[in-house]
Amino acid sequence: MTPMTTPPPAPVPARMLSARVWAAPAAAFAAFGGLVGWRVVHNAIGGGVGAIFGALFAFLAVQLLVMILRLVNPRMDRDGISKAAATGLLMLLPFAALALVAELLLGWNASQAFASAALVTACGAVGAEVGRRGGGGLRSVLVPAVIAFLLSTAWVLLSILAGRIWS
Repeated sequence: MTPMTTPPPAPVPARMLSARVWAAPAAAFAAFGGLVGWRVVHNAIGGGVGAIFGALFAFLAVQLLVMILRLVNPRMDRDGISKAAATGLLMLLPFAALALVAELLLGWNASQAFASAALVTACGAVGAEVGRRGGGGLRSVLVPAVIAFLLSTAWVLLSILAGRIWS
């Protein structure tokens, strides 16, 4: 007689992205937003408000990126795209660290440049990960590039608007 074994539970598709996908972008853009608020208002309140808006921007940007990648890669499973996004978006963290060092230690006004470069690099890394995991060839490169351009432009315009409101 063979012992009864239970089959492993089926994976439950996540409606929302898990924290592993948006935690790194939220931390990076909290730093970028905090630097914008700190530079404009020169106090902890401005930096805190900027960090909150930066984290909110990152959360919405990641949702948009993953949603569009799921639309253009219908054959790939949702979890595969989320894992690819989580891996690629880790590229935001070194740029956030460089921006913090440049602004706080060196006195440069370079957080916008670091934020734009971070978005382009991270979206490119996400596209490479999606392609490596079996996503569409050209779509895996072009779609994240267009999204990176749009997100970078949106971030710069929103931070300029915030600077005008706060000052």
